[in-house]
Amino acid sequence: MKRVYLTSAALFLLGACQTVPSPHSPTQVLEKATSPALCANDIAEIRDDFLTARVSGCDINSTTAVQISIRPEKTTDPQGKPINNSAWYGFRVDPIQSGTLDVTLQYFNGKHRYHPKISYDGTNWEFLDERKIDKIAEDKTQISLDLDGRPFFISAQEIFTPKGHDNWTDKLAQKSFVTKSEIGRSREDRPIYMLEIETEPTKKKPYVMWVGRQHPPELTGALALIPFSEKVFDESKLSKEFLDNFNILIVPMINPDGVVHGNWRFNMGGMDLNRDWGPFTQPETRAVLGALERFKSGEKNIAFFLDFHSTWRNLLYTQADDEPTTPPMFARDWLKAVDDRLDDEIYPFTREARHNSGKPISKNYMYDTFGISAITYEVGDATPRSAIKLSAKVFAEEMMRLLLEHYEDKP
Repeated sequence: MKRVYLTSAALFLLGACQTVPSPHSPTQVLEKATSPALCANDIAEIRDDFLTARVSGCDINSTTAVQISIRPEKTTDPQGKPINNSAWYGFRVDPIQSGTLDVTLQYFNGKHRYHPKISYDGTNWEFLDERKIDKIAEDKTQISLDLDGRPFFISAQEIFTPKGHDNWTDKLAQKSFVTKSEIGRSREDRPIYMLEIETEPTKKKPYVMWVGRQHPPELTGALALIPFSEKVFDESKLSKEFLDNFNILIVPMINPDGVVHGNWRFNMGGMDLNRDWGPFTQPETRAVLGALERFKSGEKNIAFFLDFHSTWRNLLYTQADDEPTTPPMFARDWLKAVDDRLDDEIYPFTREARHNSGKPISKNYMYDTFGISAITYEVGDATPRSAIKLSAKVFAEEMMRLLLEHYEDKP
């Protein structure tokens, strides 16, 4: 029988009122900008001079209205297929006087996907009131913004920069058994960091690994990775037992350049990094490949792999049940254990068990190379943030329990 923690309505309200994508970033009130504006009318100025911003053009429609053009970094993927519709946008509004600013978002090679978020400090975010959003067409949406003198951000999802990731990893690295290391550099020479957790470095233990932020806009996946990780390190009885028996590798942000530039999908080499596991043509994926070298000889064992992403709904891509894995049937048993604990009104999710497609994605590479359960953990774009946090902790607990059960009798 499933347990109900909170009603879905209560969770939605919690998620809509406040989200915390970067809990270790300092809160600061925005000051009036002095940099040149992209465009300005009688009541407001529009800017894009911050990390993760994306505005392709800004035109004045009237004294109280502007139109912002939103374009992807590329229109097709390296195979020539249309770019995945992850139509990221982000801009800053500096009021000149009180009033209502009407902003039309005009998309090119994409459609309106993300419910606008608003923040007056860059840390605390709210979903923009639904009544202030008018979807005119698939590729055009108008939002009405109340101006009260305070500057603010409007963004497709909460802003979570590389610095926010670094603040979080630095805090974890204060633990004596956590090591933060640079495993490579991005196209634009930004560091790619990995956390390694070893409570007994001289003891031979199997490893588990999870990674995130291959696709820049997929913020809800990042919001799940954090509480998932923290549950594993929370020093509960289960956590201590797990860390006594397993080592952990975490690469929380593989594509820092794409995050900084507000890319929809790619790194700055024009590559979807989750189509480069195998070719490893990009410095970001080669950095992860280097971290995996320790397992190639078989002397060290990797037991499980997760890749955190976002999509339209909550789902997990897994191996099919007739594809043998170690541990056997782990995905089936893991998701059943979680489903028994999470009521569908709180966190509905589905499992899509797929045979190996042959695509060079992380899940396929890790399964083909190591024979382990390798799962893509997808979080819905609009999933209430409190539900993301709650469910991630449950997924972490059940992962620990099942892996301990499987390995407890093994040397």
